[in-house]
Parts: sequence; C-alpha cells; structure tokens
Amino acid sequence: AEIEHCTSKAAPKGRQREQWSRKAEFILATAGGIIGLGNIWRFPYLCYKNGGGVFFIPYLLFFCTFGVPLFFLETSLGQYIRQGGIRSWRAVCPLFEGIGYGSQLVLFYVALYYIIILAWAFRYLLASFSSELPWASCLNSWNTGRENRFSKANTHPLPSFDFRIRSLRKQRHMF
Repeated sequence: AEIEHCTSKAAPKGRQREQWSRKAEFILATAGGIIGLGNIWRFPYLCYKNGGGVFFIPYLLFFCTFGVPLFFLETSLGQYIRQGGIRSWRAVCPLFEGIGYGSQLVLFYVALYYIIILAWAFRYLLASFSSELPWASCLNSWNTGRENRFSKANTHPLPSFDFRIRSLRKQRHMF
C-alpha cells in the first residue's frame, strides 16, 4: 500500500518531479555515471596485477550473479518509486532505510576521492604553465637533499632501462 502511494503520478503540493523523456536518455545518463575513464584504463592493470585470467573468471562470475542484479534492483526500485535512494528503501521497509544512508555515504566518499584527484590534476596543469617546471629539478624548498641525482649522460628517466640496454650491447659484441 505504501509503494502505491509513492508511485502515484500526482505532484506533491504543486512540485512536479522531472521525468526522462526517452529511455535512451536514462540509459546514457546511467552509463555515464557508472563507466568512467578510471574504470577503463585501470581495470586491465588490476586484472593483470591480481593474476590475469585467474582473477578475471571469478570477477565475471560475481559481476553477473551479484553486480548486475543488484544494480538492476536499485535502479528499477528508484524508477518505480520515483524517490531518492533513502526514501525508496524506506518505502520497501523502514528497516532498509540504512541501505539508502549507506549508499549515500559511499557516494560521498567516492565524490571526495574524485575531487582530490581533480584538484591534483589542476594543480599540475597550472604548474605546467610556468617557465621552469617545479618537478624538473631537485632544487626546491620541499626537497630533503637526499634525492638521487643522475648525470646528464643518463638520458632515460629509468636508470635500470639504460643498464639493461648496456648489458644487451655487451652481449651482442661478445658473440
């Protein structure tokens, strides 16, 4: 009975709730919220780091059995009840209101995480417009004086890479 009350199309006290004009708008907005650039470029690395196929097979299993059905449950519940995350779970059962608060807390922490990443990206973007890049030398106020200093002969930023090339050249001359 409570769900029927929440799904009525009558506007509460003169305030009309917005609706999607097409299904494609909803699908694209939902996909834009779920799939980010970080998911695309970080997932192959995490898959490789955690064992490749040994990680990927259980990941797909849990994704298909738990991830997709729970996502579908939450989005369909929100669309059916036409309320936010907390009120939609309260409409199902008042005890489930904690699920809505938990999901809002997770969203807050994820937003905070992304804001910090964007702040660092903007900081480095703005610092890159200076005539001398702050990270180009070890002569900055925040340096401790114990940094590794490489000679100008070492042109590659990774000294182990140059060592590997030199050892391969020696092996080639030996034969």
